[in-house]
Amino acid sequence: MRTIAVINQKGGCGKTTISINLSAALAEQGRKTLLVDMDPQGHCALGLAVPAEQIERSIYDVLCQSQREDSAKNLRQTTWQITTNFDLAPSTIELAAFEQKFSGLEGREDHLRRVLSDVSDLYDLVIIDCPPNVGLLTFNALRSADEVLVPVETGYFCLESLQQQLQTLEILRKQYNQEFRLRIVPSLYDVRTRLAREILGRLRAQYGRMLSNTTINFNTKLKESASLGQPVTEYDTASIGYKDFKALATEILSGRPAPVSLEDSSEPVGQTLRGSPDNEPPLEAAEQVLAQAERIGQSAKELLQRADEMIPGGLPARNKNQQPQSTQQRLAKFYGVRQTETGILFRAHYPHAEKVYLAGDFNGWNPARTPLAREQLDNVWQVVLPLQPGCYRYRLVVDNRWQRDPFNERVEANPFGELNSVVDVK
Repeated sequence: MRTIAVINQKGGCGKTTISINLSAALAEQGRKTLLVDMDPQGHCALGLAVPAEQIERSIYDVLCQSQREDSAKNLRQTTWQITTNFDLAPSTIELAAFEQKFSGLEGREDHLRRVLSDVSDLYDLVIIDCPPNVGLLTFNALRSADEVLVPVETGYFCLESLQQQLQTLEILRKQYNQEFRLRIVPSLYDVRTRLAREILGRLRAQYGRMLSNTTINFNTKLKESASLGQPVTEYDTASIGYKDFKALATEILSGRPAPVSLEDSSEPVGQTLRGSPDNEPPLEAAEQVLAQAERIGQSAKELLQRADEMIPGGLPARNKNQQPQSTQQRLAKFYGVRQTETGILFRAHYPHAEKVYLAGDFNGWNPARTPLAREQLDNVWQVVLPLQPGCYRYRLVVDNRWQRDPFNERVEANPFGELNSVVDVK
């Protein structure tokens, strides 16, 4: 049984939304999943239409009786079946008294771990929704978990709270000699805002090994489903919210993250988020590429020289009097879409992707018709299409996830509330 604690001491970053919909997505893929609400606010029950007045027993009762032999039975009597393979152990405001009741007692941080060890044969995965603070309830969750998922809202103040959260995990790791497998998940991501794109780039540059491949986009369907007491897997399977959580569940089921030393990311990234000298925020993929170039001792100039050799026709000539270019301007010449003598070149940087396709007006929005070829040496995906003059809309499909081209600033909204990239062919 895998146990994943969803934790961030900052509120409003989407912990409960992720806990509910990830549990539902895991259950949809056939895994017996238990969601444990360790937040006295009881929002998991609220978001799953469990009437508060009908909750006679909560996780508080189970924790208080955790040292009894029938703790597994107590938990089973507490859980509510939400869907097939999806159970909820709800909380109530009574849970707020847990810390005071067990304060100073030996083993107070291990109550939840004892309970979950007794039901390890009943579930494939346990998701623990933690409160937005560092206290005894959070410590119980972390002591029970072998994996930690940290949702990070792509807003400015999230970076400092993430650093504080990682420091807390490092203290706990040292105190209990406990190994953490950490996965940071960007949430509430709005690709239309420059700040969100910049912060996602900073996250990838600073926490690349810990960051999930899946990003949870801002999507009104998630709010609507919560207001109706349904996970998005039941409310709208055509929404981008459903696609995001399906992708996250698939990523989690594909394997556990590698153990990492949190000390490797001790630099406070919040202090570096001041923008580039020309106040142009870097795109997320650009930041990742430049960070990689720095690690292997390459300058941006050398990276662009390599681009000259790789792009048909090369980059436009540069001279000594040319003004310095921003990160976005330099990397836009390396990735994105451009017209060449042989056709329209589409280039993308997805080093961890298994398959990348192109869907658009030119192929009936059927990605299977236009796969991108991978350049193994540089992790670049590309394809050249002989398109007739006109205006075309398109999207990239990266491991079954549809998204706009991050290096093409020209976009327009589509009927599904998402963004298509646009290219003009002359």
